[in-house]
Amino acid sequence: MSKKSKIVVIVVSYNGQKYWPDLMPLLSKERYDDFDVEILIVDNNSKDNSVAYLEKNYPQIEIIKNKENSGFVGANNIGYQYALRHGADFIYLLNQDTVITPGFLQPLYNFAKDNSRIGSLQSKIKLWPDKHKLNTVGNAIHFLGFGYGVDSGCVDKENHIPEKIGYASGAGVFVSMRALRDLGNLFDETMFLYLEDLDLGWQLSMFGFDNYLVPDSVIYHKYEFDRSMRNYYWFERNRLWNMLKNYKLATLILIFPAWLLMEFGQLFYAILKGRLGLKFRSYAWLLSTRQWKILKAKRRFMQRKRKRSDREVVYHFKGRILFQPLASPLLILANIILNAYWLIVKQFIFW
Repeated sequence: MSKKSKIVVIVVSYNGQKYWPDLMPLLSKERYDDFDVEILIVDNNSKDNSVAYLEKNYPQIEIIKNKENSGFVGANNIGYQYALRHGADFIYLLNQDTVITPGFLQPLYNFAKDNSRIGSLQSKIKLWPDKHKLNTVGNAIHFLGFGYGVDSGCVDKENHIPEKIGYASGAGVFVSMRALRDLGNLFDETMFLYLEDLDLGWQLSMFGFDNYLVPDSVIYHKYEFDRSMRNYYWFERNRLWNMLKNYKLATLILIFPAWLLMEFGQLFYAILKGRLGLKFRSYAWLLSTRQWKILKAKRRFMQRKRKRSDREVVYHFKGRILFQPLASPLLILANIILNAYWLIVKQFIFW
């Protein structure tokens, strides 16, 4: 009799008690015939009653209690190492501010079980409580390092089919443990939080794996764009970090004029939003001697181990940012200029 597959659902907790009544009653009841499911909570030293609430109401759930806040990245990596030790075949990363639908793992498992080239799979993520609207049906990568949810804020027309995507949102992503073997970890520990899911999708593609949307798997997300943008510093430093780490040098040179234009645009945006100090802080972090040494080491590792060329990986990167919460006349103009630039220069990427 063959061994059943195992999926570990990893939920990073930080002051998440207010989310448990919507998430845990359904999640704790998930059972499947053809694979086993284990739920793991990795708590980042919450200051509320998160852990005590779980221990009282869901004693069957495994909880790892961090002594400090290791961020979304560090906590998920701890969860990944747990899954590795306990023989998991797949992991599912689930945000604490989500609500599942019963059976959400089955379509993902069915899609992945016989496909050795699967890197990550994205559930269809809808908004909560506006359940008729989408949060994302797979995320897109802009060639200047931005990531955005496709069809975010749009009404769900429910006509989606499985298809390749740029990367899967970390709010609800199914990841093959086999695909992570060469990476050595789940996320880049340097990033702490934000755009780590973009980096993962990009690197999985570099290593020869594919990312897909599986729309029959549905979850809901209590997403707030304004809450995310309060972490502008992390977005900007990690955006540049990803570009410098993952692109080949020739590609970086080719896109440099567009990058420079975007940096001026980002500085202008930072002034308008009162975030100029955060933008300069991202530069200071990136250019520090310590981080530069780490970047060079990570870059050497990625470029040496990659299986796909830049042309194969980035040809479907986007030249436009089509994200409803950011819509503005300035973005429309930037999209026209940068999309035209990208459509031309990507034809010259033959390495």
